[in-house]
Amino acid sequence: MQLPDHAPIATPPSVSSKFEPQTLSPGASAHLDIIRASAAWAVLWGHLRAIFFLEFQQLSRRSLFLKAFYFFTGFGHQAVMVFFVLSGFLISSTVIRRYLYGNWSWLDYAVDRSSRLYVVLIPGLLFGLLWDKAGSSLFASSGLYSHPLNGFGAAVVENQITFGNFVGNLFFLQTIVCPTFGSNGPLWSLANEFWYYVLFPVLMFAGLAWTKHLLRRAIPLTIFACCLAVFLGWEKLIGFLIWLAGCVLVIAYSRLRLRAKRWLIPYALISSLALAVCLVTARTRETAAIGSDLAVGIAFTLFLFAVLQIDSGVRHPSYPRIAHILAGFSYSLYALHFPLLLFLRAWIAPSQRWQPDTEHLLYGAIIGAAVLSFAWVISIFTENQTRAIRNLIRTMILLCQGSR
Repeated sequence: MQLPDHAPIATPPSVSSKFEPQTLSPGASAHLDIIRASAAWAVLWGHLRAIFFLEFQQLSRRSLFLKAFYFFTGFGHQAVMVFFVLSGFLISSTVIRRYLYGNWSWLDYAVDRSSRLYVVLIPGLLFGLLWDKAGSSLFASSGLYSHPLNGFGAAVVENQITFGNFVGNLFFLQTIVCPTFGSNGPLWSLANEFWYYVLFPVLMFAGLAWTKHLLRRAIPLTIFACCLAVFLGWEKLIGFLIWLAGCVLVIAYSRLRLRAKRWLIPYALISSLALAVCLVTARTRETAAIGSDLAVGIAFTLFLFAVLQIDSGVRHPSYPRIAHILAGFSYSLYALHFPLLLFLRAWIAPSQRWQPDTEHLLYGAIIGAAVLSFAWVISIFTENQTRAIRNLIRTMILLCQGSR
């Protein structure tokens, strides 16, 4: 996910500042970058630990350090809920702003969103195919590709390397009509993202049409939204509610500001505590409701409302720059890491997972650094070229329209 441009724009007379999304400050943008990068890293380290290291219950010794290590590397799924909220906040802000300024276009929106997704999804699928084919051929004896992976469900990687699954993932149908392609399980969330991108503007414009009594527009949009909801299913609609929490945050951030420290500091502490409780509960599973995905998403949204209003750190010129660099390959890291980790596991530790002793923890750190470096290098040619690819697509569209 990439932060859209938030350059200040003069408000035209026709636009009510009451509904205009607030432009992000440099500090808020930097904070979002850090959160986005942290979420991607949480997914990476969680999967690395699960692939290379034994489950906590299987350890020969369980020190306090190892308890902390296993606890803090177990928030990969919750990190995806963070991505949903961030996506809802940024994308809905863009949609609402374009509508208010009168420059909304379904074609422009489709180009923006598809270019952002495909610039990393296509390399992710191709590299996943490469690593999975190489691993299943070179390290067939490991059984990692021909048997279910411990801790990752009953799916068998070799059975999921099919042309149909590749095409299904290419059109964001994974977990809806087909499984994720090969070993790349993390691609499940990209299907959610794509269909949320579609569902939100459809619902928004359906609602606007109903308020204006434009039945010829409202009825087909509403029918399409209902059909899409049935197609996605209940589980993905729960994720959409989390995504919509980011949209609610857009309105709250635009209408309500905690400028005084006597309000901001207590609110930041309370929202941080609420998020911590939900995250801890999600890991300990003591209370299902408090630790649910929806609870985590809402708690993070409340916490993010405070983060957006904190400008500390931006006065140091290195902070926004480092935050931007780290976030600049977060999407690539998310889409590329799992097949590479599995290939390295089949190569380095084919027979069994490691005990988390000092030596093997060091090996794990080196492997993690290697995967981070790989994702960063690939992002230079893919994710960081999103704007150029987007402009190229628009130019091609203009040329096609001009040739008619």
